[in-house]
Amino acid sequence: MKVGVFGIGGIGGFVGGALARVHGETYFCARGENLKAIRRGGLRVESVQLGNFTAVPAGISERAADLGVMDVLIVACKGYDLEASCAAMRPMIGARTLVIPLLNGVVVSEQMEPFLPPCLLADGTIRVFSHLEAPGVVVQTAGQCSVVLGMKDGSRPAALDAAAELLNRSGIETKVTDHIVRASWNKYVTMGSNSCVFCWYDGPAGKVLADPDHEKVIRAVIGEMTAVAAANGVDLPASLPDKLLDAFERMPADTVTSLYRDLSAGKYPARTELDHIIGRMVRLGRETGVPVPYHEAAYEKWRK
Repeated sequence: MKVGVFGIGGIGGFVGGALARVHGETYFCARGENLKAIRRGGLRVESVQLGNFTAVPAGISERAADLGVMDVLIVACKGYDLEASCAAMRPMIGARTLVIPLLNGVVVSEQMEPFLPPCLLADGTIRVFSHLEAPGVVVQTAGQCSVVLGMKDGSRPAALDAAAELLNRSGIETKVTDHIVRASWNKYVTMGSNSCVFCWYDGPAGKVLADPDHEKVIRAVIGEMTAVAAANGVDLPASLPDKLLDAFERMPADTVTSLYRDLSAGKYPARTELDHIIGRMVRLGRETGVPVPYHEAAYEKWRK
């Protein structure tokens, strides 16, 4: 089984490194200094879950055409690069290729489908704390890594179970679900609500928690997202708001999301996931007629 990983950053590097360690037909599509470093000495992975090791892919290139058509293609680009990345990865995709996006966002297959050739387009969620420490070096800092895979229509092609089996063999706990849309929304609300809160307050968890009204704000943000999910036919657990609020109130004072970190550091908004995470909720709110005032305010504050 020929497996490709498109985008060797924090997520793609960790998943790709784990796969390349156990599967000799793993290929990387990377670019820039990262590409050069991996070509020179392999991909160094430092992981609290998998240990420290160096993985060498079967092939690596910045040009998808050099790598050829894959049986499975794991996509780990940034959301703001999604359309351009879809165009770039087309030479790696055939009619039977299983394409698995592991990006932030919700039901990412819907955003990719218009830009890809016919293929088996899945959805996936990943929970992991990992980042690109330096060119050719990926660090996983805490906790376990888990992946959930599924097809939006509930089908279960054999390639999906084969991909899950390979990921499990690599050390990444992976499950296949018939309800990937619900799983995708669950993760989106978990991650996206935090990003919206930090952007709305323009500060880390400590600033948020210092506000006597923070519970009201956090619940309102979560409520906007769960209402939009319901309008799209997805019922999330009634316990989710309490669970997320409790998790937020236990965050260290300096906690932020990567989106807020990028924006507050002065990155150009179009080169962050602002549009992909908060902007998409604004658009979904308008499409469904569900008011999302906190998301609109956070989006307008940062998008200019």
